[in-house]
Amino acid sequence: MTESALERTARALDLVPYLLEHQGISIAELASVFGVTEKQINQDLVLIHMCGLPGYTPLELIDMYYEDGYVTVSDPQSFNRPRKMGRSEMTSILVSLDLLKTMRSDDIRHEIESLQKKLLSSLQFENPFVVVQEHEASPYLHELEMAIAKSSALRIVYLSGNKDERTDRTIFPLEIYRANQATYLSAWCNTSNGDRTFRLDRIIECEVIQKAEISQSKDRGNIFTELQGALLLVDKSSRNFIDDNRSIIDNIEDIVGSEQLLVKLNPVDEDWLVRSILGFGGGISVKEPIELISKVHSRAKAIRKVYE
Repeated sequence: MTESALERTARALDLVPYLLEHQGISIAELASVFGVTEKQINQDLVLIHMCGLPGYTPLELIDMYYEDGYVTVSDPQSFNRPRKMGRSEMTSILVSLDLLKTMRSDDIRHEIESLQKKLLSSLQFENPFVVVQEHEASPYLHELEMAIAKSSALRIVYLSGNKDERTDRTIFPLEIYRANQATYLSAWCNTSNGDRTFRLDRIIECEVIQKAEISQSKDRGNIFTELQGALLLVDKSSRNFIDDNRSIIDNIEDIVGSEQLLVKLNPVDEDWLVRSILGFGGGISVKEPIELISKVHSRAKAIRKVYE
């Protein structure tokens, strides 16, 4: 695989400070440390040997010796320190760590705090505090993570946001992720015999099931090909539907010369989708499937009769 110029530049910047700490290292060992071939390391050393400070006379270039198969640096110029992350890069990491910390209540939380302190000590911020909206960690996070790691089953009691009812389900957790300011669990649901997404804050009971067999292959690709999605025409004035439901959207196309977007959805709860479409008051229409178009029309007529 061909590497990019950026990857090679990054390695070259890392090589000089590493060589200063490992004077006389062999080219073979150096190649092993950086995960490249000896030929590539030799090419990198030739490149570094021609680098230095403005002026680029022999007095400003990096001075090193490597012809005998061992590398020694006598004058690194100003490349003697390891690369550091920029302010924006560090801020992004600190925000991500703070967000991750709000989801944890175990020993990992303390490790995250320790890492944050180390990162903050390397930067001089006028305001060293990173503020992220606090989210209470799910009390069942540990059970969910263990079930994912061991591919084991769980019995959960889930409070549905669509129908405002509690359901008892047997699930095989697949992954935990954050979207739309909430934490979700993607799982294979034996009860529904399909792939489902659950909000962690709506799981009100959770226990491990010692012996449970999956009702159908939980390969995500197979699940999605067997279930039908939907194509919607969304007015650009109603694009907050897209922003609020990124986790269920497969593709978005801008229709040339139109004020609408063509949105392809992954499999979702049909009743929820019908109510969501009607909630936008004509800002969203169904292109396919035909069955969904009929159900939206029928529901709209039923609602209209209530007000007549």
